[in-house]
Amino acid sequence: MIGIICRDDERNIAREFFELFKTPWEFYDSKHVYDVVVSTQEGISESNARLMLLYSSKTNQVDVDCSIKVESSSCTHVIDSNNEQLPIYGDMVNLYGDYLPLLHTVPDSKVAAVRFIEHQTEIIRVGFDLFAEIAFLLDEGQPVGNAFIPTLDLHISMLRNWIVSTGIPLVEIPAVPFGYKFFASLTHDVDFVGIRRHKFDHTMWGFIYRAVVGSAAAFLRGRIRFAKLWANWMAVLKLPFVFAGIADDFWEHFDKYTDIENGLSSTFFLIPFKNQTGSHVSNKDLYKRAVKYDVGDIGEQIKHLMKLGFEIGLHGIDAWGSADKGSREMKRVVEVTGQKEIGVRMHWLCYDHQSPFLLEQTGFGYDATLGYNETIGFRNGTVQVFQPIGVDRLLEIPLNIQDTALFFPGRLNLRDADAAQLCNKLIDSAGLHGGVLTASWHERSLEPERLWGDFYKWLLEEFQARGAWIGNASQAVAWFRHRRSVAFKECNLADGKFVIGLVGDAFASDPKLFFRLHLPSRPAGSLTADYKDNFIDIPWNGEAYLEIPVHEKESE
Repeated sequence: MIGIICRDDERNIAREFFELFKTPWEFYDSKHVYDVVVSTQEGISESNARLMLLYSSKTNQVDVDCSIKVESSSCTHVIDSNNEQLPIYGDMVNLYGDYLPLLHTVPDSKVAAVRFIEHQTEIIRVGFDLFAEIAFLLDEGQPVGNAFIPTLDLHISMLRNWIVSTGIPLVEIPAVPFGYKFFASLTHDVDFVGIRRHKFDHTMWGFIYRAVVGSAAAFLRGRIRFAKLWANWMAVLKLPFVFAGIADDFWEHFDKYTDIENGLSSTFFLIPFKNQTGSHVSNKDLYKRAVKYDVGDIGEQIKHLMKLGFEIGLHGIDAWGSADKGSREMKRVVEVTGQKEIGVRMHWLCYDHQSPFLLEQTGFGYDATLGYNETIGFRNGTVQVFQPIGVDRLLEIPLNIQDTALFFPGRLNLRDADAAQLCNKLIDSAGLHGGVLTASWHERSLEPERLWGDFYKWLLEEFQARGAWIGNASQAVAWFRHRRSVAFKECNLADGKFVIGLVGDAFASDPKLFFRLHLPSRPAGSLTADYKDNFIDIPWNGEAYLEIPVHEKESE
């Protein structure tokens, strides 16, 4: 059991951190005995814990008692023991003393964490404020320059490794179903339904320019093959016949996604009202935000998608800034779909600090907005579904991979091979930490002039090859909501058995949750000795009480 000592204003952040690091914990009670104590206060209570972790960017009594010199750091990163850069966004101090260094700053290699033994308790003194870092990540999010760093997940991994390397057994419920490496959530933002709706407007002229001139330039630079150039030119020649109703409208093909995804379920986020730019948005190109269809125009397509098992969500216009307008937008989608609860992703990814409260007040089950327009990656530093600060029920499923961010001129503007390399970085992180990678492929992105369907097929194949459980946004959110509903009531290791008692909602889930039991070994009396993190993975069938023999399924 981990005991947490923190300020009152950090308690909600601590709760969310330990929903993501799903392991037994409680706020510190001096009457209880703990294996581990984690403190972010300047002072620290007396404790007989085997391991004490003190996170603070200020001098405290432990520093004074143990002759640790504390000096403010102007560096913006530390590097962990696995040679991964970990951004620190708040205050940080360097630590000086005759102790084992654990973290170093970059690039000046000053010590940012040390490890030592005092009065038979192993102490790790860390020079930054853990819950302040978590609050920043969940509320502000990371700058684009750090988009590929799963910073919050690295904080979890580092804490886990420090506990296990001390030789303390640990149990957790990983952020991934049993038998899989991570979730992959498939989503589609529907900004256009048919080019026939765009006769002689900026969308049509932009399409013609990009299909003719842009494609020719891309072909001459070796960025696309002749087949794409030819397909785009043929689409332009076909355009008068599309407008006349003679030829098929190549921007109205929901069925292409059903074919590519081949039995998988994805989420289509649909616009509620046509010809509305929305409020509270300032941009010289704001007129482009209004679309030429609304959810009521495509009722038959929606019924067909829902019959095949696809999810329909709201692509909101003003819901991020107004609960009243959000309610009208939600009602419009509910009227057409008949769904009781829907999720939302804001058009143009509009979002601010009040958005979580407004979206929860409106009644959305989840939001899928938090990502980058200009790149791909981890805006909030985590691969997990999380709860924004200060709300009670709304969950956030982060947006990680967006087609327009990868391929648009003015954004990353990548070749397929380079885009695949960046996507694989995210997949590597998801495979290491668990969680969910969410991809957004716009409805028109399979068609001229974009023709990004081959890359989408590759992405799905890569998800499958790398061990992902693939589904829509609400399926991933429901699984994480179920994981969050479970709490540890009892957990101890005795007589060769790990005993686990749980409380919460109905326990069975599909796909299954599982326990990971870390049973590390480290020679006593040495801080520097290597350790073995032996662990057991146990699928969970929903029992409220388990006794697990630790010698049966040991693995490394």
